[in-house]
Amino acid sequence: MMNVTLAQLGAIGDFVGAIAVLITLFHLANQIKQNTRAVKATTQLAISAATTEVWRNNCIDFERTKTFFELAKKEKRTAAEQSFVIGWIMQPVRQQENIYLTLKLDAIDSGFVDLDSRLHSLFGNKNSPHRRAWDNGELEGFLSADFVDYVDERLQRIG
Repeated sequence: MMNVTLAQLGAIGDFVGAIAVLITLFHLANQIKQNTRAVKATTQLAISAATTEVWRNNCIDFERTKTFFELAKKEKRTAAEQSFVIGWIMQPVRQQENIYLTLKLDAIDSGFVDLDSRLHSLFGNKNSPHRRAWDNGELEGFLSADFVDYVDERLQRIG
């Protein structure tokens, strides 16, 4: 029979403990990866839901939509009309800002959403209410500086 010293038992315990720590680290890394995927999926679903809600609100009331486009064409607006128009414009613009910030935080994958094409749909036409409000500075102070710089850079490319 083999006699094992206390030091040898301690060395075996250290080895088994080290293996257990490695297994635990691999398990934790896997759990973090799964959690990151779950958070990104939840964020992507929230963005989809919010985008749908913005567009649904814009489409649900034809008279309000018609009023928006009529007021957006006016050169001079009352304070109430201006508030209505800017509020209407800010809904989809703010949604794009949220997507920009979420992408910047890497909370969603860039393959999930093509922000540039979304911005082009809002600002690509120089006569769109969104582009006119942007070009006229009507949205100043409402948006993060990083997002404003990003949009300005894209608009320079569009022309």
